[in-house]
Amino acid sequence: MKGMIPVGKWVAVGAIAVTIAGCNKANSEVNQSVITPVKLVEIPNLLDSRYDTFIANIDATNRAAMSFQVAGEIEKVDVRMGSSVKKGESLAWLDPTDYQLAYDAKNAEYALAKTAYQRAVALHAKSLISVDTYDQSETAYKAAKAAFEQAKTDLAYTQITAPFDGVVSLIFSKEHQVVGSNQPILNVIDNQVLDVVFAIPVSYAEQYGLDHIESSSFNVVMDSHQHLAIPAKFKEISTQPDSDTNSYTASLSFQRPTNLNLLPGMTAQVQLLNEKRFAKVDIASSAWISRDGDHGQLFKFDKQQQVITAVDVTLDAQGNVISGLKEGDLIVQAGVENLVAGQHVKAWTKEGGI
Repeated sequence: MKGMIPVGKWVAVGAIAVTIAGCNKANSEVNQSVITPVKLVEIPNLLDSRYDTFIANIDATNRAAMSFQVAGEIEKVDVRMGSSVKKGESLAWLDPTDYQLAYDAKNAEYALAKTAYQRAVALHAKSLISVDTYDQSETAYKAAKAAFEQAKTDLAYTQITAPFDGVVSLIFSKEHQVVGSNQPILNVIDNQVLDVVFAIPVSYAEQYGLDHIESSSFNVVMDSHQHLAIPAKFKEISTQPDSDTNSYTASLSFQRPTNLNLLPGMTAQVQLLNEKRFAKVDIASSAWISRDGDHGQLFKFDKQQQVITAVDVTLDAQGNVISGLKEGDLIVQAGVENLVAGQHVKAWTKEGGI
């Protein structure tokens, strides 16, 4: 009939339509299965990087160089280096023979002069002796008393006692050695409370201020025990920098852990928790979706969902992170202009996984 399309032509047209539709569907599936690879950078530990570290040395808070205040021959040194001592404990002594004889003689002279003086006092009260005789007796008594006290002191000086609880750190002299007065015999240190001494560069002090440094929190980490952070308190800092090193000398004090044998001269590191300092994260300019001064947006990668989300990040004037990122965050480093929030992506790796 006129105006009717043959059945064969309808079949051909339908087949073409089905073919075109099938191609479009296939292309759509291919497009949806393509996941864009992106280059990522991981944010480091921001807390650890807020500690400023300085090389330091351990020193004794209390240190005493012990010596005899009189000359003589050393009879006994009753301690060794490393020996623990208690306050008042005898550590060494001289042969006291000569000083004991002198003490006994002066004691006898003092007793005699005292008796004579007491008699003179009684006689003078009754006006039985002259004033001159009385004065001579009084002078002799005072001189004998002073000589006796000196002999008593010299005898006591033949012995060295510990000035405080501590440890013998050095011994300079041996038994039977003849020594002079004030000649070093041994050193005693207090190893319960220790100092740690370190240098602070002038540039660092100018940037953060000495007041800020003094009020900061500190830890001491021994080179021999790097897993242990020992809390320390600020003690003092020099008011003038060393012209040779261009740095200030500072010291902290801390209580020695009972399980650690720490001695002066050991090396350590001082950790200063700098609340004014934030972690420096190297964010490439290509990573910014947008940035206006100290604010901007980055794409953060979600490992679980394999998608990216936009995050707001705040920086200080030096480019240090203040907020918006934390340790372990994965940030898209490049190609952000071709990405959108919520898009599925995958981490890009070089060929061979290198």
